[in-house]
Amino acid sequence: MALPTIAVAVGTEMKMSSLMAGAALALAASFAAVSAQATEFVTNGSFETGNFSGWTLSGDTGYTGVQSGCFDSGCPTDGTELAYFGQVSGSGVLSQVLATATGLYNLSFDLSNDSGSFFSAVLGGATLLSNPPSEATTHYSFTNIGLTGPSTLSFTFFNPPAYYTLDNVSVTSAVAGVPEPASWALMLTGFLGLGGALRSARRRVAVAA
Repeated sequence: MALPTIAVAVGTEMKMSSLMAGAALALAASFAAVSAQATEFVTNGSFETGNFSGWTLSGDTGYTGVQSGCFDSGCPTDGTELAYFGQVSGSGVLSQVLATATGLYNLSFDLSNDSGSFFSAVLGGATLLSNPPSEATTHYSFTNIGLTGPSTLSFTFFNPPAYYTLDNVSVTSAVAGVPEPASWALMLTGFLGLGGALRSARRRVAVAA
């Protein structure tokens, strides 16, 4: 008479194992999808707040601002806002400290230059662009930049006769699909929870048997 009870218990355990395995696969698939999305390290990179929120302005800040639509030789490339810089008394600096870790990163931004006197783009102490030619909005991209921890991204402007415009500033990991440490911790916690639930289910099935 005990055999039917044992059969039911085994069937229950197999069902629980299948459910746990399915949940684990779903968690892994969700994690993979999130991990494949590049993490953006720049705050307010397209100035869509309508101001310099997330950034620090220093030096000469005259003739500097954020506005909607085209300005001088530049037009927005991501959203409706862009930043403009027309310093006349000295150089102005736009900077932001990024929560990067040791690894390789990509930097990109869109810049217009109407007769500018000086411009530079620096990430982690490395100058990536200096004094580009006068031109309408141009997309600049730099890949595999080595960083060793939190880093500063800075743009320096000096343009007495006209203006620079800046938009669509982005810094992302150069290794696609590599999750951040917090994502690894989230996945590990999820799998540990699934393992604990499976062991608990097996103990309950054994007691029932």
